Amino acid sequence: MPWNDQSGGGQQGGGQGPWGGGPRRPWGQPPRPPQRPQGPDLEDWLRQMRERFNMNGGGNGGGGPGRTGGGRGIPFPIIAGVLFVGWLMTGIYTVDEGEQAVITRFGSYNRSTGPGIHMNLPVPFEARQVINVTGQRTETIGFEEGANREIRDVPDESLMITGDRNIVQIQFRIYYNIKNAVAFAYNVRQPDLTVSQVAESAMREVIGRRQLEPIITTERAAVELSVEQLMQTTLDEYESGVQVLQVELLNAAAPPVVIDAFNDVVIAGQEASTLVNNAERDTARILNEAQAYREQVVRQATGEGQRFIAVHAEYRQAPQVTRDRLYLETMERVYQRGNLIILDQRGGAVPYLPLEGMVRRPATAQPEGNR
Repeated sequence: MPWNDQSGGGQQGGGQGPWGGGPRRPWGQPPRPPQRPQGPDLEDWLRQMRERFNMNGGGNGGGGPGRTGGGRGIPFPIIAGVLFVGWLMTGIYTVDEGEQAVITRFGSYNRSTGPGIHMNLPVPFEARQVINVTGQRTETIGFEEGANREIRDVPDESLMITGDRNIVQIQFRIYYNIKNAVAFAYNVRQPDLTVSQVAESAMREVIGRRQLEPIITTERAAVELSVEQLMQTTLDEYESGVQVLQVELLNAAAPPVVIDAFNDVVIAGQEASTLVNNAERDTARILNEAQAYREQVVRQATGEGQRFIAVHAEYRQAPQVTRDRLYLETMERVYQRGNLIILDQRGGAVPYLPLEGMVRRPATAQPEGNR
């Protein structure tokens, strides 16, 4: 029967192999079921690791009946040496440009290192802290920036009271860097938080000394400079090792909840300023007129006085003539507008006086068309 004949050799072997085994393999072995992929056996892996790092050498001398393997394991001194070298390698570090490493030995400051590759004793003997001393750092006060650069107000930080008892909303940013890495690392706990708190405190003090209107209009630069100086003084007293570079005042305005009342106050202030300006203008005009009248009266009085002195000098030289002249001038001023006729009784003849022509009559009103 051919080897590839699968049709069967008898009535009982239909559909079976040449040995009557059916679908079974030659020599009567049943087919193996399909095997699924299996992961590594944890117990075998642990056993292999124990055998690999067997510190008692090969054979069965150090194990039970289940121990196998006749190879010799890695000696303990080699393992210890590798671990020791790895422990020493943890002390190698790199300091980039613009950074500074501060090394402590048993918790106390020991030295500082600059850019380059350095090595220190591993923990627990020495520890290091690498600090960027040239990079510019920022802190925001009064607001928070979201992921899309949207600004969210923080009322606990932004609302402040001015010197004139008004409420103002202040949002600003601080720029600073490190001028002393040792002081920055060890003199102040949480130095970045300290800078933020000192900035808020300095801003509240400066705002509390000024009026609301100048803060939001003309004195923004002065506020920034005052806060920067006060911050630097305070941080130097703390020996924090921080150098304040700039204080940037982003927003200074009345809070939204009182903006209507603030606008009313501003309008009232503008109206008061207008009334004051008008009053000052009228006052200046009245003062100018009074000054002009004063100068006129003084000049007239001075002229009258000089005239009196001149008349008195003439009177002393010719008293009778002066008296007659004064009398006639006075009578002329008195009677020049009166309807009087004076006759001298010393005259012998009776004069003829055209009274109708001599009497002055008031001018009659003329019609509108004859003007």
